Amino acid sequence: MTAIESTVNPASLAFVEDLYENFLRDASSVSPEWREYFSQLANGELKSSQARFGPSFKPASLFNPSGGGRVTGAGETPALQGVPDGIQDRIYMLIRVYRMRGHRIAHIDPLGRIPPTPKELEPEFFGFTAADMDLPVRSETYQYDGALTLGQLLRRLRNTYCRSIGVQYMHIDELNVRRWLQRRMEATENRTQLTREEQLRILTRLTDAATFEEFIRKKFVGAKTFSLEGSESLIPLLDLAIEKAGEQGVREIVVGMAHRGRLNVLANIIGKSARQIFREFADTGWKSSPGRGDVKYHLGHSAEWTTSAGKKIQLALCFNPSHLELVNGVALGRARARQDCAGDTDHSRSLALLIHGDASFAGEGVVQETLNLSQLPGYRVGGTLHVVVNNQIGFTTGPTEARSTQYATDVAKMLQSPIFHVNGEDPEAVAQVVRLAMDFRHEFQRDVVIDMYGYRRLGHNESDEPTFTQPVLYRAIAERKTVREGYLDHLLQLREVTRDEADEIGAKRREALEKELSQSQKEIAGDGVKADAADISGNGARGATRPTIVGGDEPAGDEMQTGVAKEKLSAMLESLSRVPEKFHPHPKLKKFLQGREQMARG
Repeated sequence: MTAIESTVNPASLAFVEDLYENFLRDASSVSPEWREYFSQLANGELKSSQARFGPSFKPASLFNPSGGGRVTGAGETPALQGVPDGIQDRIYMLIRVYRMRGHRIAHIDPLGRIPPTPKELEPEFFGFTAADMDLPVRSETYQYDGALTLGQLLRRLRNTYCRSIGVQYMHIDELNVRRWLQRRMEATENRTQLTREEQLRILTRLTDAATFEEFIRKKFVGAKTFSLEGSESLIPLLDLAIEKAGEQGVREIVVGMAHRGRLNVLANIIGKSARQIFREFADTGWKSSPGRGDVKYHLGHSAEWTTSAGKKIQLALCFNPSHLELVNGVALGRARARQDCAGDTDHSRSLALLIHGDASFAGEGVVQETLNLSQLPGYRVGGTLHVVVNNQIGFTTGPTEARSTQYATDVAKMLQSPIFHVNGEDPEAVAQVVRLAMDFRHEFQRDVVIDMYGYRRLGHNESDEPTFTQPVLYRAIAERKTVREGYLDHLLQLREVTRDEADEIGAKRREALEKELSQSQKEIAGDGVKADAADISGNGARGATRPTIVGGDEPAGDEMQTGVAKEKLSAMLESLSRVPEKFHPHPKLKKFLQGREQMARG
């Protein structure tokens, strides 16, 4: 036995495999003694000319240190009939590669953009051909009752790691944690079988989200909404998370989030009345002071949630500033304070739930600082549920120009926690991820990250025209059905719901919102505030002071002097409206420039 061989044991197996992978790619990347050892391993077991991962020596089994196959109840090792010697090493590495890199080809982008398949995810990379797909296989690391063929194993791996859910968890050091996740995901192929009632609940929550956004946009034309459209699955995600928290004994949930989707969450999750939200849109009191136009997107709220099982949970959405992620520490501090005051030393009664944007999660340092506190005794809260609403754009900046990492969530790999990437247009995959994430948090009291991929159907806000900067992306978005309509089509095909049932749900939601709007208008009028058309549309602004233009017709009075002649301002404005001769502006921008030119000419 060589000195190298004497160091190989079950605990160092993963280390040796990683070294061998590096050796296969570049022999000079490993030390001379390992390079010499690996170069002597060719023993004729693998006839393929393709490079293969995994050592050619037979490693001791993680379950049977004496070597050989998986140990069963009485210690006997079942033989696999018809399996050539040496193939088990390749099977092991195929499974490992899908667990590590299957997320690379998962269908998590609702816009259908899938990166090229890495060579190591192709069976040919390991020397397998179509003729091998009926070969019976078994691996001590893949827990499955009964025999599988190679084709069946490959199909199960792809279903588990490459459909609407992509998972990063192999960076977790503890074997027992990885095993827990593997059992939960691979046994079900990462899919939840929902009852009809559960499917109807998801459809109803999607209808709540979509109807609210549509109603706001039509009734308050031109007002800022920071719309959730394109990521409406956030509402059933939060609904399911709260229900699961109730089952696990959570009695308080502290939520932190930024602007995007905040009004929808306030109305459909936190329990703020739509009437109050509508009043804030229409009431001119919100516009009485300069700079207060978006104040409603900073407001918090608290309410009591009753789960379907009758459990009471106190919800609290934190107030937050425009610094998007600054609320993280505030939410965690509130959750920890509630635990300390209640004597909750095992951190089980209060849950911190943080909703992030993809660009801010990757780009703001306070995120890393908050993650760093997660396991410190003085700050831990028993695990935070992080939900990234991934619009795949930050204001006008795409991922390739905003970060150096593949995912917005890569900073979270600093923790010993899984990261679930999920397609937001597949609400049932979202349901699977939520339940798995909440169970992981409950089991291990660690942070867990859900990266829900969607898109932003509208611009950053109503003053942003996204086709100016992202014309190709927004052509693709314009062709998409809403998440609610896509899921309804799925349920109609399964015959789990009828079109009449779905229409009735939508009609009830719109009727309720109309009543709330009517009541809000009466309240405004009753307070002595004129609820005219301009105010209701969100376009009426009062209390603004008009500056006096030197050289103009209005008296100066006590108002501020600008010190610039009207003629000079007009000339400057007219210059700003001109474009180079051979430059062809966007039609909407051209109209805007023409309006600016008319303003300059009076």
